[in-house]
Amino acid sequence: MNEFHALFVIGIVAVFAPLLTRLPAFARMPAVVLELLLGILIGPSGLGWATSQGAIGFLGEFGLIFLFFQAGFEFNPEEIGAVPLRLGAIAWLAAFGLSVLFAGLLYAIGLLHAPLLIALVLPTTAFGMLLPILHESGNLGTNFGRYVLGLAVAGELGPLVLAAIVLAHQHHHLHETILTVVFFAIAIGAILAAQRMRSRALAGLIAGWMHDRSILPVRIALLILLGLVSLANELGMELVLGAYTAGMVIAMLVRDTRAEILQNRLMSIGSGFFIPVFFITSGVEFDLPGLLTSPGSIARLILFCAGFLLIRIVPVRLYKGALPENDLLPLALLSSTTLPLVVAVTYLGVRTGDMLPENAHALVGAAVITVAVFPALALVLRAKGEGAQPEGAVAIAIHRAANLASMRLSRFIGFVTEKTSRKRDI
Repeated sequence: MNEFHALFVIGIVAVFAPLLTRLPAFARMPAVVLELLLGILIGPSGLGWATSQGAIGFLGEFGLIFLFFQAGFEFNPEEIGAVPLRLGAIAWLAAFGLSVLFAGLLYAIGLLHAPLLIALVLPTTAFGMLLPILHESGNLGTNFGRYVLGLAVAGELGPLVLAAIVLAHQHHHLHETILTVVFFAIAIGAILAAQRMRSRALAGLIAGWMHDRSILPVRIALLILLGLVSLANELGMELVLGAYTAGMVIAMLVRDTRAEILQNRLMSIGSGFFIPVFFITSGVEFDLPGLLTSPGSIARLILFCAGFLLIRIVPVRLYKGALPENDLLPLALLSSTTLPLVVAVTYLGVRTGDMLPENAHALVGAAVITVAVFPALALVLRAKGEGAQPEGAVAIAIHRAANLASMRLSRFIGFVTEKTSRKRDI
């Protein structure tokens, strides 16, 4: 298939998806969800109008890199706050502990080959994906939004760092471990150096250069991105870790200064082209028939999809004093939303032989479901708690499903809480 033709079809989807969200029926569905679903529709699993071969696949991979790059310079600990970040770290550690138990149980009954990698994948959260979802829904600057982002930061950075360390220890041991330490030292050094370079004079220089025809600051920012991504690749680290570091370096230089226009320009490049290409090609690459034709694959899909949510339900009880009761289930659903890290870790796990392909496909399929269903369900539940009425056939259907899910999951949370309290009393 001609790559320009495939890219043209992907471009149509990239334009069509956000237009659909302006219709009442799809008003509560994030654009990234529609990009994924439409990608499946135009891919080999659907109409066969596009593939991810050659340059299209590379553009999709660079979109993943740009997603983490953008998440890096959008991560602002001061705006999130110390309390949400601290609670997020504690809740993620609790979720990781439950994930280890869950993966260990599946390993004991012979369903898993790499329990530790899967234990790292299950408590991941897509910080970069939640940002546009929270922004579109008007929750980004709210108290609820800050707690979601605090949990999302831990759910992204924790697995990202631990996966790099685990894979380093499993392969080449000391050599890879030393390279891991070297990369983290360079990353921390680059962030601290950017912080020390920050000044009004530099901000003014960057802002002035942004009006030149060459837009030199954008080129320098992309050079920093490519340099740290290349370094991560050379040292055997995940490319997205280099991209995330590059984003944090840029943020340290320009945040809250005149040069913040650079950040806006980079977001335009990423959100306008590369990131939509990643989500659409993720849908194109998704093997829907292969996942749904095998009973074993369907069972794994359901099991992993439940695992993503269940290990998040119990830790959200830590937020009982910080958020209203009706916000806890939406918090669990949003913190269970994941995809980029699942794609990255499962790809690496299959390549190194540490993960079975069937488990990798089921994990990615379950992650696609978390992106397609969980955010919309969470937003409808929040609207229901605030007394808002749904509009459109899709929103009404999701609202009814949310009512049923809310009732069942609330009972489950109450049951777990009651059992935990009884054990403490004993």
